[in-house]
Amino acid sequence: MARRLRRWKEGILAFFTHRITNGFAEGVNNTIKVIKRRAYGYHVTSYFFLKILAATGTLIPSHQLTHSVQE
Repeated sequence: MARRLRRWKEGILAFFTHRITNGFAEGVNNTIKVIKRRAYGYHVTSYFFLKILAATGTLIPSHQLTHSVQE
């Protein structure tokens, strides 16, 4: 355990200096893992990515989209 703590020393001490964690990224990664487990049987990869965007809140709701028709 002491070797592991020595290896991670800089990262551990950086938290106390900057008060930043990777908790948000870990949460998003966990959400993607859950979607991936449920995605068994999806035939289209783009649908999988849309599910990730929807679950992480980065997908723009369809009622907020504006369409311009170019002729």
